[in-house]
Amino acid sequence: MTQIADAILTPGRDGAYDAVLKWALLMALITIGGVVSYDYGLLTYLFSADRSRITVLIAVLYVGFSAHCLWILVELSRENRRAMMWKARLAASSVVPEPPAGGGLVDSYVADLIRARQSSSDEDGDAHLLMMSLGASFRRRTKVGTYGADLLYKLGMLGTMVGFVMMLNSMGDMANFEVETLREALQDMISGMAVSLLTTIAGLIGGILLRLEYNIADALVTDLSQTTVSFTEVSLLPLLARADRDV
Repeated sequence: MTQIADAILTPGRDGAYDAVLKWALLMALITIGGVVSYDYGLLTYLFSADRSRITVLIAVLYVGFSAHCLWILVELSRENRRAMMWKARLAASSVVPEPPAGGGLVDSYVADLIRARQSSSDEDGDAHLLMMSLGASFRRRTKVGTYGADLLYKLGMLGTMVGFVMMLNSMGDMANFEVETLREALQDMISGMAVSLLTTIAGLIGGILLRLEYNIADALVTDLSQTTVSFTEVSLLPLLARADRDV
């Protein structure tokens, strides 16, 4: 975390970790909203009135997916910095660089492209396929966000069904028309309605907020892909073609 802070706060930084800053700003706003809701007693009522405890499960999953979003943002930001470094290096170079030995996706892509062009006569096919593979590797990391948001929506719908079932069960107690029995049945109906509405609200809010977080990651993947395509088409492929002609 110290290295991330240094990379973000260093004067003259290249902006590779701006997505992490956006995520932190969004989480700060969400935290402020949560504190205000707790201060007004809304969060306390949300968790205490839900007898199914589905809202607790939604909250735990939201925190877990948010931590995963931060992790992939840090990883993708590191790849973004490598892509920017390659773009600057290739723009200032007149010879084909040695295949990098780094373990990152961008380094592996550059190394594979250099080796593929040195051992193949196909000038466009290798680069196109490798760029598609790199883009798929980036997108695969953010697809978890779509699954997570959909899961929270579905849990909210499940809570709606559970609340309706609780309401229907309470209606069976109305066969006995005693005042106390009717009072208990009405209380159970209100409790079931609260479960239905609260879980739906929790699922919708959690899914929307989680989708906002992963949208930051999606935007970073787009920027990273554009940077990679840029230095490939503008610098790397022309250098490889010039090296082939010289040979």
